[in-house]
Amino acid sequence: MASPTVICVLAGDHDRAVISTALRCALEGRAPYERVGIVGARELYDGVEWRRGASAEAELGRLGEHLAQAESAGLSHVIVEPPSGAAAPDGAQLTCVLGEGGSGTVRAGERGLSFSSRSFLADVGASRVISGYGYLQFVAHTPTWVESVALPLPGAFNVGPALAAIAALELLGTPMEEVRDGLLRTGVTGHGELLFPPEHHVCALIEESAEATDRRRAVEAARSDFGDFVVEVVDDVAEIGRAVARGYARARRTLLVLLGSPGAACADAFQAAVRESFSWTEPPEY
Repeated sequence: MASPTVICVLAGDHDRAVISTALRCALEGRAPYERVGIVGARELYDGVEWRRGASAEAELGRLGEHLAQAESAGLSHVIVEPPSGAAAPDGAQLTCVLGEGGSGTVRAGERGLSFSSRSFLADVGASRVISGYGYLQFVAHTPTWVESVALPLPGAFNVGPALAAIAALELLGTPMEEVRDGLLRTGVTGHGELLFPPEHHVCALIEESAEATDRRRAVEAARSDFGDFVVEVVDDVAEIGRAVARGYARARRTLLVLLGSPGAACADAFQAAVRESFSWTEPPEY
């Protein structure tokens, strides 16, 4: 039985989540938890053990054990997510590094690719970027294909992590169709997660990263992508109920940017507040 390919993702909290989720969606296809394992703080899955909210440092210290279990379970790839600022662990066969500004490199042994959301000189790049109302679209350029792709994520800053995943998949030899389909399913819980009640009058964008850059980009994306909404930032779970009530009192639609960890607590509080405040006797007119 072949050992799984170890992929290491080095990036900030939000970007790391987007890259690893895009990789998993493309490599797993329509068979989640059958081909790809993950070792990180958001999730641990090695074919035998599964849990969320683990200690990344502790689990990376058990990486050899996790890889053995992944091999016995027949997993083809294992993605490892070291915390921000940490180095790649020994044994990583492919390392993806995304720096600030949407540029970085992917290396697998002697082979490597550069990627950039801004430079046309990189091996993997993007053009015709459009971001609005929860979707990001662009034309991806790689050494072997050029194709329009889309992700269910708000904010043009997500082009960088998307290109990082595309470059890694290019080195792995993943067909373009699988890359494109995987990106289209790359919704990331707690990182750029959008919640839309039925009438779309008060909606929410959740960003659970504690990193200042991630929070700033989430607010900027909300204001850029949802120009006809009132955008309100909420960084305390206890304030979500009152913010939802204010939103329903407005004539214009509201997008709440919920900043806090864990994102699931923000989502639960928002949904509870919507059930409390929502009243719809006939479809609204906009």
